[in-house]
Amino acid sequence: MTLFPPRPRIILMIGDDGVIAVPHEIPHAAPIFAPSEDKPAVQEIIAFIEQNPLARLTLFADTLSQDYRCEDLPPLNFFDRMKLIKRRLKQAFPSAQLTTYLRYKNTPHRVLLIGLHESNPVFTWLFRLRKRLPEIALLPVEGARLSALLMPEATNGWALLVSRQKSGGFRQIVTFKNDLVFTRLTPLPPTEDPDNEAEIIARDIKASLDYLTRQGLRNPNELSVLLLTPDNLHDSLILKNMSLKSIRSVSPAQAAKRLGLPFGPEENDSSSDVLFAAHLASRLLPALPLMLPDAREVWLTQFVRTWGMRVSVACLAAVVVLTLWRAGDFAATLYQTQKEALRLAKTHFILAQEQAQAAPLTEPLARLRQALERRHIYERPTPMPWRGLNELAPGLDQHSQLVALQWNKNENAETESIKVVLRVINDGVPADRAETVASFSRIAQNIASAMPDYSIIAVKPPYPALPQESVTAALPVAEDPTGEILLEGNLP
Repeated sequence: MTLFPPRPRIILMIGDDGVIAVPHEIPHAAPIFAPSEDKPAVQEIIAFIEQNPLARLTLFADTLSQDYRCEDLPPLNFFDRMKLIKRRLKQAFPSAQLTTYLRYKNTPHRVLLIGLHESNPVFTWLFRLRKRLPEIALLPVEGARLSALLMPEATNGWALLVSRQKSGGFRQIVTFKNDLVFTRLTPLPPTEDPDNEAEIIARDIKASLDYLTRQGLRNPNELSVLLLTPDNLHDSLILKNMSLKSIRSVSPAQAAKRLGLPFGPEENDSSSDVLFAAHLASRLLPALPLMLPDAREVWLTQFVRTWGMRVSVACLAAVVVLTLWRAGDFAATLYQTQKEALRLAKTHFILAQEQAQAAPLTEPLARLRQALERRHIYERPTPMPWRGLNELAPGLDQHSQLVALQWNKNENAETESIKVVLRVINDGVPADRAETVASFSRIAQNIASAMPDYSIIAVKPPYPALPQESVTAALPVAEDPTGEILLEGNLP
């Protein structure tokens, strides 16, 4: 017993001559064939489908009313390529009910355009079973995959697979390097006669060779043929006389056993309907799953609704599991934090007790430390401007008066600066600018002589000359003008 049992599946092989319902993973069920005109048999298939409402339903189309056309496309980007393919599909199949395309693996610039017309019996069954939202698969496309498995030589050249379907007829599937190139369907003869069937197959192969020459087949000797027939039709004289690379036959039952399919046709069954259905059932998805646009919208809605709920439940379960997993770490962290807080509170309490016990000894020591700090502050030598002022006084005479003084110290560089503002006294006698500037220069020289350890800078003369201006004696002078001198020296 498996944990996830496979989902039951019903594959309807739909052809122009009838329908075969092939069940898979449904106990005690056998294939059911219903000719197109046999309404009771058709109702039996419909009843069988209704008895299995959970079965996945696939419509396997093998009819005449489906067209295939190879088209070469110019090199384009993805979006322009899609637009061109849609336009080519409308031009090739203007009246088709459903159109699609298939990209070639070995020739990326080539696509296979596919169109299913409204007269196709597939749409009749699609309308009957529209509530089950069946998917559509195409037998020629799936047959190309089957041909690659049964014919290893198809990987590097031309290959032709001929099969006989009870629901449709003789189907030819031509591939080049495992890419579908051409397909043809021939109705079944009235009676099963091996010689008659060999003649029909030979005639169809000759007709296909004429078309394949336009698709790149240079010589019939390049074409390998495989017949899915129980009789040794490849030994027929009419087929032997054809100049082909190789021709051989294998029964559908032997082919199913060789591929290891989950089920297969009976040994005496000459048709390949069950073989194609078994090959499709062994795949998770068809090579080219199709749906009508409205059916696809409904299917997507149901898919999102079903799997969206499952994904939501899975995410919720994952969040719950993650929360429970992290809850242990959170509880451990919370316990450790509480433990550290209690230890810290205990340490503070012990410290407070020890400080209270040592208070009679520590309080006098604290007061003594503060007194020593104050004494250190007051006893520390502080630079003062007395030396500069004492040296500045002899440098001043009766024609100069100290108006303002600013003293600054720079302890890092151990220098001091004294900026003095002096007034030049003219004894009430008006003087011109030249005399005032000369008097100020003389005062600065006297100060420099009195203070040899200082540098003297005349920051602001009484009358600074403007650019391009000469001092003349003709201009009046304000009474007792002032000037600034900057003295810089080292701290004592």
